[in-house]
Amino acid sequence: MDLKAKRFVEYEYYKHKNFNFFEFATYRTRTGKIVEYKDINGLPIPLRFTSPHVVLNMDNEGHVLIDNFLKESPSVLSGEWKRTDLYQEEQEKTKATLDSARAMIEAAKLSDKDVVDFAILKGWNTSAQMDVLRAKIIELAHANAELFMETQFDPEKDLRVFIVQALKQNKIKYNNSTFFYGKEAIGTNEEQVLVWLKDNKDILAILKNEIRGDKTPKKKTKA
Repeated sequence: MDLKAKRFVEYEYYKHKNFNFFEFATYRTRTGKIVEYKDINGLPIPLRFTSPHVVLNMDNEGHVLIDNFLKESPSVLSGEWKRTDLYQEEQEKTKATLDSARAMIEAAKLSDKDVVDFAILKGWNTSAQMDVLRAKIIELAHANAELFMETQFDPEKDLRVFIVQALKQNKIKYNNSTFFYGKEAIGTNEEQVLVWLKDNKDILAILKNEIRGDKTPKKKTKA
């Protein structure tokens, strides 16, 4: 029977190698409430384990009572006994595996520009070979799917890349924990700079053209 496919909770004893039995005592919670183990009939009885490894079935009412008593007990909170929700653990592993797979698929689809932009945001050497950068991104997607997805699908990604480029070319400067455009302070963190750039689209256009090497923004030509 696959225990992890059902609602099981596991308790394991870690303190000593030699184990005969362990009896859980009545305890007081941090709020001062006294907690006493009572069986399915409501009778207070000693709760004794004769094995250092116990699996409880959460579809069993009696086992649920045991788990409710144990999970807040000092022996569990101190780490003497370790509680593991096997069902939750399996769900989390499954989600992590699927998230990693999806992230790696997205990483493999990145265009060369996307690869360079991602490398800029991570502070990597953008002069490295494209395949090297792409491999690093795929490795990151595998190791930390959440970070990859947050970076790649950040709605402000293009502006964040622009800020890095502007700082590199001294179009925007960072001194004394403050960002400056010329002598004007435009924020103490990246989020504030993003807001300032959005509020000053004319300056943003000028800066973009300067970074591209143009002296002035290009005018649109009539069709």
